[in-house]
Amino acid sequence: MTTGTTLRDKAFGLIKHGIVSGEWEGGTFISEKQLCERLQMSKTPIRSALDRLEMIGLVKLVANQGFVVQEMSLKKILDVYQLRLALETFAASQLTAKMDSPYFERLDENLAKQAEAVETRDIVEYVELDRQFHELIVSGLDNEEYSEAMSRLQDKFLRAVRTTFYRDRNRMDGSLEEHKQIRKALEGNDPALTVRLIRQHIHFVEKVML
Repeated sequence: MTTGTTLRDKAFGLIKHGIVSGEWEGGTFISEKQLCERLQMSKTPIRSALDRLEMIGLVKLVANQGFVVQEMSLKKILDVYQLRLALETFAASQLTAKMDSPYFERLDENLAKQAEAVETRDIVEYVELDRQFHELIVSGLDNEEYSEAMSRLQDKFLRAVRTTFYRDRNRMDGSLEEHKQIRKALEGNDPALTVRLIRQHIHFVEKVML
Protein backbone atom coordinates (compact mmCIF):
# COMPACT_ATOMS: atom_id res chain seq x y z
CA MET A 1 0.00 0.00 0.00
CA THR A 2 2.80 2.41 0.87
CA THR A 3 4.60 1.72 -2.41
CA GLY A 4 1.43 2.31 -4.41
CA THR A 5 0.75 5.58 -2.64
CA THR A 6 4.33 6.71 -3.23
CA LEU A 7 4.12 5.91 -6.93
CA ARG A 8 0.83 7.79 -7.33
CA ASP A 9 2.28 10.83 -5.59
CA LYS A 10 5.46 10.65 -7.66
CA ALA A 11 3.51 10.37 -10.91
CA PHE A 12 1.30 13.28 -9.88
CA GLY A 13 4.29 15.47 -9.08
CA LEU A 14 6.18 14.66 -12.28
CA ILE A 15 3.22 15.15 -14.60
CA LYS A 16 2.16 18.33 -12.83
CA HIS A 17 5.68 19.72 -13.15
CA GLY A 18 5.64 19.00 -16.88
CA ILE A 19 2.43 21.01 -17.23
CA VAL A 20 3.32 23.92 -14.95
CA SER A 21 6.84 24.24 -16.38
CA GLY A 22 5.45 24.53 -19.90
CA GLU A 23 6.80 21.25 -21.23
CA TRP A 24 3.22 20.34 -22.13
CA GLU A 25 1.32 23.39 -23.32
CA GLY A 26 -2.45 23.83 -23.23
CA GLY A 27 -4.17 21.56 -25.73
CA THR A 28 -1.46 18.90 -25.63
CA PHE A 29 -2.75 15.32 -25.61
CA ILE A 30 -1.25 13.23 -22.81
CA SER A 31 -1.06 9.53 -23.60
CA GLU A 32 -1.28 7.17 -20.63
CA LYS A 33 0.84 4.67 -22.56
CA GLN A 34 3.59 7.21 -23.23
CA LEU A 35 3.54 8.32 -19.59
CA CYS A 36 3.85 4.71 -18.45
CA GLU A 37 6.91 4.26 -20.67
CA ARG A 38 8.44 7.59 -19.73
CA LEU A 39 7.95 7.26 -15.97
CA GLN A 40 8.46 3.50 -15.92
CA MET A 41 5.21 2.93 -14.06
CA SER A 42 2.08 0.88 -14.52
CA LYS A 43 -1.23 2.41 -15.60
CA THR A 44 -2.67 2.44 -12.07
CA PRO A 45 -0.53 5.27 -10.57
CA ILE A 46 -0.54 7.15 -13.88
CA ARG A 47 -4.32 7.13 -14.13
CA SER A 48 -4.66 8.09 -10.48
CA ALA A 49 -2.33 11.05 -11.07
CA LEU A 50 -4.29 12.17 -14.13
CA ASP A 51 -7.56 11.95 -12.21
CA ARG A 52 -6.08 14.19 -9.49
CA LEU A 53 -4.81 16.64 -12.09
CA GLU A 54 -8.29 16.78 -13.61
CA MET A 55 -9.75 17.57 -10.19
CA ILE A 56 -7.49 20.62 -9.79
CA GLY A 57 -8.15 21.78 -13.35
CA LEU A 58 -4.82 21.15 -15.07
CA VAL A 59 -6.07 18.45 -17.46
CA LYS A 60 -9.45 17.37 -18.79
CA LEU A 61 -10.77 14.04 -20.00
CA VAL A 62 -12.03 14.19 -23.57
CA ALA A 63 -14.31 11.37 -24.72
CA ASN A 64 -12.59 8.86 -27.01
CA GLN A 65 -9.33 10.82 -26.87
CA GLY A 66 -7.98 10.70 -23.35
CA PHE A 67 -6.50 13.48 -21.25
CA VAL A 68 -5.63 16.90 -22.65
CA VAL A 69 -3.79 19.74 -20.89
CA GLN A 70 -6.28 22.48 -20.06
CA GLU A 71 -6.04 25.67 -22.08
CA MET A 72 -5.60 28.75 -19.89
CA SER A 73 -8.13 31.24 -21.22
CA LEU A 74 -7.72 34.91 -20.40
CA LYS A 75 -10.84 34.76 -18.23
CA LYS A 76 -9.46 31.82 -16.25
CA ILE A 77 -6.14 33.62 -15.75
CA LEU A 78 -7.93 36.72 -14.49
CA ASP A 79 -10.20 34.67 -12.23
CA VAL A 80 -7.17 33.00 -10.65
CA TYR A 81 -5.45 36.38 -10.45
CA GLN A 82 -8.31 37.78 -8.38
CA LEU A 83 -8.22 34.84 -5.95
CA ARG A 84 -4.46 35.00 -5.53
CA LEU A 85 -4.60 38.76 -5.01
CA ALA A 86 -7.19 38.38 -2.26
CA LEU A 87 -5.22 35.62 -0.51
CA GLU A 88 -1.82 37.32 -0.60
CA THR A 89 -3.02 40.77 0.37
CA PHE A 90 -4.86 39.26 3.33
CA ALA A 91 -1.69 37.43 4.35
CA ALA A 92 0.32 40.64 4.06
CA SER A 93 -2.13 42.57 6.24
CA GLN A 94 -1.96 39.88 8.92
CA LEU A 95 1.76 39.14 8.91
CA THR A 96 3.48 42.52 8.65
CA ALA A 97 5.60 43.23 11.75
CA LYS A 98 4.57 39.92 13.34
CA MET A 99 7.02 37.36 11.94
CA ASP A 100 10.16 35.94 13.62
CA SER A 101 13.76 35.67 12.41
CA PRO A 102 13.52 32.10 11.04
CA TYR A 103 10.67 33.22 8.76
CA PHE A 104 12.79 36.00 7.27
CA GLU A 105 15.78 33.67 6.98
CA ARG A 106 13.69 31.43 4.73
CA LEU A 107 12.66 34.40 2.62
CA ASP A 108 16.26 35.61 2.38
CA GLU A 109 17.49 32.19 1.33
CA ASN A 110 14.89 32.13 -1.41
CA LEU A 111 15.81 35.65 -2.54
CA ALA A 112 19.48 34.70 -2.78
CA LYS A 113 18.59 31.83 -5.09
CA GLN A 114 16.36 34.16 -7.10
CA ALA A 115 19.32 36.48 -7.62
CA GLU A 116 21.38 33.58 -8.97
CA ALA A 117 18.63 32.62 -11.40
CA VAL A 118 18.34 36.22 -12.59
CA GLU A 119 22.11 36.37 -13.11
CA THR A 120 22.03 33.30 -15.35
CA ARG A 121 18.68 34.25 -16.93
CA ASP A 122 17.27 30.85 -15.93
CA ILE A 123 13.54 31.43 -16.40
CA VAL A 124 12.48 27.91 -15.43
CA GLU A 125 14.37 28.10 -12.13
CA TYR A 126 13.22 31.64 -11.44
CA VAL A 127 9.56 30.75 -11.96
CA GLU A 128 9.86 27.93 -9.41
CA LEU A 129 11.58 30.24 -6.91
CA ASP A 130 8.90 32.86 -7.52
CA ARG A 131 6.32 30.24 -6.64
CA GLN A 132 8.17 29.33 -3.45
CA PHE A 133 8.51 32.98 -2.41
CA HIS A 134 4.79 33.65 -2.60
CA GLU A 135 3.93 30.35 -0.93
CA LEU A 136 6.34 31.24 1.88
CA ILE A 137 4.43 34.46 2.45
CA VAL A 138 1.10 32.68 2.81
CA SER A 139 2.66 29.91 4.92
CA GLY A 140 3.24 32.52 7.61
CA LEU A 141 -0.48 32.38 8.35
CA ASP A 142 0.06 28.84 9.66
CA ASN A 143 -3.24 27.78 8.10
CA GLU A 144 -3.22 24.53 6.11
CA GLU A 145 -6.34 25.44 4.15
CA TYR A 146 -4.82 28.73 3.01
CA SER A 147 -1.54 27.04 2.10
CA GLU A 148 -3.29 24.34 0.07
CA ALA A 149 -5.44 26.93 -1.70
CA MET A 150 -2.31 28.94 -2.54
CA SER A 151 -0.58 25.87 -3.96
CA ARG A 152 -3.55 25.11 -6.23
CA LEU A 153 -3.70 28.70 -7.42
CA GLN A 154 0.02 28.77 -8.14
CA ASP A 155 -0.22 25.66 -10.33
CA LYS A 156 -2.51 27.61 -12.63
CA PHE A 157 -1.17 31.14 -12.19
CA LEU A 158 2.47 30.25 -12.84
CA ARG A 159 1.66 29.32 -16.42
CA ALA A 160 0.72 32.98 -16.92
CA VAL A 161 3.73 34.19 -14.90
CA ARG A 162 6.08 32.12 -17.07
CA THR A 163 4.64 33.76 -20.17
CA THR A 164 5.47 37.23 -18.86
CA PHE A 165 9.14 36.27 -18.42
CA TYR A 166 9.43 34.76 -21.89
CA ARG A 167 7.86 37.86 -23.38
CA ASP A 168 10.33 40.06 -21.52
CA ARG A 169 13.37 38.39 -19.97
CA ASN A 170 14.32 41.64 -18.26
CA ARG A 171 11.13 41.31 -16.23
CA MET A 172 13.05 38.99 -13.89
CA ASP A 173 15.11 41.95 -12.67
CA GLY A 174 12.00 43.94 -11.82
CA SER A 175 10.32 40.96 -10.22
CA LEU A 176 13.29 40.28 -7.95
CA GLU A 177 13.46 43.91 -6.85
CA GLU A 178 9.74 43.86 -6.05
CA HIS A 179 10.20 40.68 -4.01
CA LYS A 180 12.93 42.40 -2.01
CA GLN A 181 10.67 45.38 -1.32
CA ILE A 182 7.86 43.06 -0.18
CA ARG A 183 10.24 41.22 2.15
CA LYS A 184 11.41 44.52 3.65
CA ALA A 185 7.84 45.73 4.09
CA LEU A 186 6.84 42.51 5.88
CA GLU A 187 9.50 43.28 8.47
CA GLY A 188 8.32 46.86 8.82
CA ASN A 189 5.35 48.35 10.65
CA ASP A 190 3.07 49.40 7.78
CA PRO A 191 0.67 46.65 6.66
CA ALA A 192 -0.89 48.99 4.11
CA LEU A 193 2.49 49.37 2.40
CA THR A 194 3.00 45.61 2.20
CA VAL A 195 -0.49 45.14 0.76
CA ARG A 196 0.13 47.87 -1.81
CA LEU A 197 3.45 46.36 -2.91
CA ILE A 198 1.97 42.88 -3.32
CA ARG A 199 -1.00 44.27 -5.20
CA GLN A 200 1.28 46.13 -7.63
CA HIS A 201 3.51 43.08 -8.04
CA ILE A 202 0.70 40.67 -8.90
CA HIS A 203 -1.05 43.30 -11.02
CA PHE A 204 1.91 43.30 -13.42
CA VAL A 205 0.91 39.87 -14.75
CA GLU A 206 -2.62 41.09 -15.42
CA LYS A 207 -1.29 44.08 -17.40
CA VAL A 208 0.95 41.87 -19.52
CA MET A 209 -1.79 39.33 -20.26
CA LEU A 210 -4.21 42.09 -21.28
